[in-house]
Order: sequence, then C-alpha cells, then structure tokens
Amino acid sequence: MKLKLWGTRGSIPSPGPSTIKYGGNTACIHIEGSKNECIILDAGTGIRPLGMELVEKCEFLPAIHLLISHTHWDHIQGLPFFEPFYFQDAKIDIKGPAHFLEEKMLKNILDVQMQHEFFPVSKEHLKANITYETLDETEFDIGNIHVKSLFSNHPTRSLIYHLTEKGKSIVYTGDHEPYYNLFDVGKESPSNETDDIFFDDTDTTVSNANGRFVNFIKGVDLLVIDCQYTPEEYPSLRRGFGHSSWNYCLDWMKEAGVKKMALTHHDPVRTDDDIDKMFDNIREAAEKKGIDPGKIVMAKEGVEIRI
Repeated sequence: MKLKLWGTRGSIPSPGPSTIKYGGNTACIHIEGSKNECIILDAGTGIRPLGMELVEKCEFLPAIHLLISHTHWDHIQGLPFFEPFYFQDAKIDIKGPAHFLEEKMLKNILDVQMQHEFFPVSKEHLKANITYETLDETEFDIGNIHVKSLFSNHPTRSLIYHLTEKGKSIVYTGDHEPYYNLFDVGKESPSNETDDIFFDDTDTTVSNANGRFVNFIKGVDLLVIDCQYTPEEYPSLRRGFGHSSWNYCLDWMKEAGVKKMALTHHDPVRTDDDIDKMFDNIREAAEKKGIDPGKIVMAKEGVEIRI
C-alpha cells in the first residue's frame, strides 16, 4: 500500500507563510493498493487538490472508495470541491458513521452542505455514480484490502479504520482521545450506596475501552494518529474535546508495538516552528520511553509512505 497525506490540519484550514512546511489543509489521506485500489480517508479541504490530481493523471478514473471517520466539518468540508463528483463516468462509494441520536443516514448529513444556503452548486449537479453506506463497527473488503472499523472516543459518532493488504497494515484514527473517568475529574468520588451501584466499576470500564483501542492498533506497520494537543494543554484545557496529546500517543505506540507512527491533526494555531519544537519534545520523550525516535514522524502534506 502507498499512502499520501493531503491534509494534516485539524479544526479549520490554516494556510499561510507560517504553515507551509506541514500544510494548512484539513484531514485527507489517499491510499493506493497493489491493484490500484483507490481509498480516501476523510474529505477535509485536502481532498480538493487530490481530486484535481486524480482527474489530471488518470485517463479513466478508478473506482473511488471514500471512508469518512466522522461528519465534523473539518473532515467533510472539501467534498463539494472534489472534482470527480462532477464526472459522469466516476464511481464513488462513500462509507462512514452517522450520529445515532439524529436518526439520519450518512447521505442526509453530507447533502446538507450542498443546500443552496451554504453552497452555490446543488447536489443535482453531481454527475458521478455515488453510493452511500452508513457504518458501525464492521469489516469489509475493497479489492485486496481488508478494512475493519472501531468506534473512537469523540463528541460525535466516529470510526477508526484498520486497513490490511498482504500482511501489511495501516490504522487511521481520525479524531480520538483517551477514555477517562467522567466521575473522577476534579470532583469527589460518589459516596452514597446508590451511586456506588452505578459508578464503582467505572475505572474498569474505562480501562477496557482503552484496551480495545490498543488491541485494534496492535502491531500495525503505520499508525496515523490524532495528536492535536501537548501534555500541558490536554488535561487542564482540552479534555472532552475529542483529541489526544502526544504523551498518550507514545504510550499507545509502545504498548501496542506499533512499528511507525505519523502524528497528525495539527492544531490550527500551531506554526511550523511550533510543530518543530513539539517534535523535539516528542523525540526526547520517546527515547526516555525506549522508543526509537526515528519511527515517529510529524505528518506533512505531500508526503508519501509505502507500507
């Protein structure tokens, strides 16, 4: 499999002279399999230049499989600008989760951003053969690539994707933060007998949830993981926002025996210099944990990784 990063930023695009090195487009990854399988992970603003390249380089567009981790704006906002949508011979299969509280299918959610109030071109102008499937935790094949999904810890229903081909594996987390005990954050633990019936095993539940994640990424060749925050930012200011800090990423890498890790979903306020300094801290901490710093990279737009 060959992976190319087209969008590495989180929350909102952040183009400009201070973000050239790591990029300003939001989440999008292209994976090409050994039989030219075309898989796109998320549709942030990075999907626009990807779509332009596919149209320019391919005499005949391949079947495109778009896997959405979740429908927050920074992971779907590039969809109306994805050029293959407007080609009659294009076949595009879109899969992803829909929020369980709203009783909406994935297609209903994605159609909203092309309503006239938000975008001048309507969904009726999309000429491609587009299919939609709302996903839960499941498994399926795309050509020779086997895909598994796992729910992540994020404020809306969100999926992590595990892709395997010929014994090589990639995991893309989308947005994910550690599971934690909601009842033990700056508050006294529940003390009366009634509350204990419900809450006394919360720590075990949290541990099991984090364990499921570690098992899902165990031994993967490449882990592309959400790392928006620093250890200083996360517990005091950002817990509950649905994103990880790099100290957790290092712990997961070591515990799961991950072979290589790419840290992505960079905070939009962080400049290239900020990310460089953050990377220095990460490499130093990795060495102290017995992790080879050479196995860790900061995600950059345009970078290709072969697995």
